[in-house]
Amino acid sequence: MSKETELKLLIAPEAHSQLLSDSLLNGTPCADQRTFQLQNTYYDTPDQRLHQARVALRIREKQGRFIQTLKTRGQSQNGLSQRGEWEWPLETDQLDTTLLNGVWPDTLADIDQSALKPVFTTDFQRTAFTLNWAGEHRACVELALDLGEIRAGRQREVISEVEIELISGSEAALQEIAGQLRLSVSLEPSDVSKAERGYMLINHQADV
Repeated sequence: MSKETELKLLIAPEAHSQLLSDSLLNGTPCADQRTFQLQNTYYDTPDQRLHQARVALRIREKQGRFIQTLKTRGQSQNGLSQRGEWEWPLETDQLDTTLLNGVWPDTLADIDQSALKPVFTTDFQRTAFTLNWAGEHRACVELALDLGEIRAGRQREVISEVEIELISGSEAALQEIAGQLRLSVSLEPSDVSKAERGYMLINHQADV
C-alpha cells in the first residue's frame, strides 16, 4: 500500500493553454512532460456500498495497459487529500477480485464481490510534469493537468482540474507550488474527487 497525498485544484477549461505557458512548467525544475489519454471505469454494488464507505475501485486504461486501483477512505481539506491506495497491473480490462484479498476494507467484508459492476466512467487527457521544487519547502511532485468528462448513463460533466501529487519531500510544498501557479491563472481548491462527482451524476440521473 502507498499513501496518496495530493492537492486538487479546479481550473477553467479555457485557461489550460495559459497554465501550460507558465514559466514554472517551462523552466529548469521541469522535466519529463507527458501527454496521454486516461479512461477509467468505476465499480460498485447496485446499492452503492463502496460509495457509502468512501471506497473507490476502478480499472484504468493508459496507453493500452490496464491498472486496477483500490482507494480507501481518507481525508480532504482545502483541496489537500490523503488516502490509502493499492494498484495492480492487469492483462485485460476485466476486474480481478482475487487481488483484493488482504486489502479489502473490513466494513465491506459482507459484500459479494461478484456483484461489483461498472457504474460510471471518466475519460480525460492528462498532461503531466515532474517538478523538483526548491522553494521554502523542497519536494518532488507530479503536476497533472486534466481535461475531459465524466459519463454516467446519459449524463455528462466536464473534468477540468490540476492535481499536484507528492512523490517525495514536504507536503507544504504543494501549497507553495499552487501559489506560484495562481500568479498566472485562477485556481480553486476542491475536496470532491472525480469518483465522487461520478456518483453525483448517477444519483442525479436517478432523481430525474
